[in-house]
Amino acid sequence: MGDDGNRQCVLAFIRAYYEGDAATALACCADDFDSITYAPVDLFPHLGHKHGKAWVTEAIAIQQQRYSSRKHEVVFIAADGPKIATMTRAALTKQNDGRVVQMDVAEFFRLANGRIVEHRSFFDSFDFVQQVLGHDLSESFAASVRGAMQS
Repeated sequence: MGDDGNRQCVLAFIRAYYEGDAATALACCADDFDSITYAPVDLFPHLGHKHGKAWVTEAIAIQQQRYSSRKHEVVFIAADGPKIATMTRAALTKQNDGRVVQMDVAEFFRLANGRIVEHRSFFDSFDFVQQVLGHDLSESFAASVRGAMQS
């Protein structure tokens, strides 16, 4: 599969992920799908290192439980054969209070035989947590870090 086919597979995966279409997202993944989302797993236990396609369905279900609306826009995509990189801007409406939280997600994919075999992702988890909580954590966090940095 050429660059265009790989790009289309990744775009279909991202679209299906945010639309909650697990069947389509799974169809884009190889059986030995491997994913790492670099985020604190104490706060995001459904992220971190996951192996196998079951993670995709689990992550979609968790998003559907937590957010009443999930919108996204792929703002950048680059392809180099089986390697695809994307930047996606997501806006998620919280189920419990209706507030919208936004994040930019960088994702890196590797495909084989037209299916995603490797997925790496990261986002600003500190900023995301502040948005979810609805208040700035910078001052208290900075104070604790300053104390930890002193000898």
